[in-house]
Amino acid sequence: MEPAGISIIQTNGIADNAGGKSKDLGITFNPSSSIQAAKEKIVTPWFKKLMHGEGALKNTVLTALAEMIGTSMLVFLGCMGCVGSLGVVPSHFQIALTFGLAVMIVIQSLGHISLAHINPAITVGSVVLGMKTIPEGLVYLLSQVVGGVLGFGMLKVVTPAGRMTGKSPDEADMFCVTELHTELSAIQGLLLEGISTAVLMLVACAVWDSRNAKNTDSVPIRFGLTVAALALAVGPYTGCSMNPARSLAPALWNNQWSHHWIYWFGPIGGALLSSFTYKTIFGVKRNEQEEPAAEAVALNSVDTQKAEP
Repeated sequence: MEPAGISIIQTNGIADNAGGKSKDLGITFNPSSSIQAAKEKIVTPWFKKLMHGEGALKNTVLTALAEMIGTSMLVFLGCMGCVGSLGVVPSHFQIALTFGLAVMIVIQSLGHISLAHINPAITVGSVVLGMKTIPEGLVYLLSQVVGGVLGFGMLKVVTPAGRMTGKSPDEADMFCVTELHTELSAIQGLLLEGISTAVLMLVACAVWDSRNAKNTDSVPIRFGLTVAALALAVGPYTGCSMNPARSLAPALWNNQWSHHWIYWFGPIGGALLSSFTYKTIFGVKRNEQEEPAAEAVALNSVDTQKAEP
């Protein structure tokens, strides 16, 4: 028998203590809908777009691996060309050419998978141009940073202990670390890194422009020579990093952080300015949306027509 003064809460109403009749309040409880709503709050739109939008999870993982491996190759080969304690002291020309050719190798090997940014500054520029979303850009950036650190670590593994030096053994703790010339101010270094990266970003914008499709038959060589030319010119001033991931790896392994902020703000600022300027001034405004290519329609559309008997 139900005790007086105590009501029993039911899913479809409330029991009346006096008459024993249930009063329907019109309130229903659906556990499945509540769980679904919670899931929708957890899975944010940008995460959905990253995993199920333009590229599936598999493509995201593949591009991340390509960026990590590519940046690792760049730092490994580029800094290996700076080793001067094994009988051959590399000249400035040799170092600049080594980095340029390393970029060429990476673009030729992995460009068809991730476009081979191998540089956070270039990735930032691609986001400004609308080629990558912010979540995709963050995935690229993280992969590039990890790849650079792994590449320098691999160089330490294959190089004899105590031989990770340049021209002088006394500079072992500064090996492959990008640094300003002693007579250069921080502002001058910041401007030089920004300008050189802006030029590199300009080349990337031109390569990605569909109007320039006829002139992109040898992109790896052109990018490699661009990096080499800029390194030859700006290298004596700042080391001409143009790449935060390239500067971070040796700085982290050698624990050298003098003026390191310049090699983040300079390249990223230069890439932002260059990509925004190119998009604003040289970008083509289309009044009508272009029709998709036949290949895209064939791969991405769903045939809803019924087959004829």
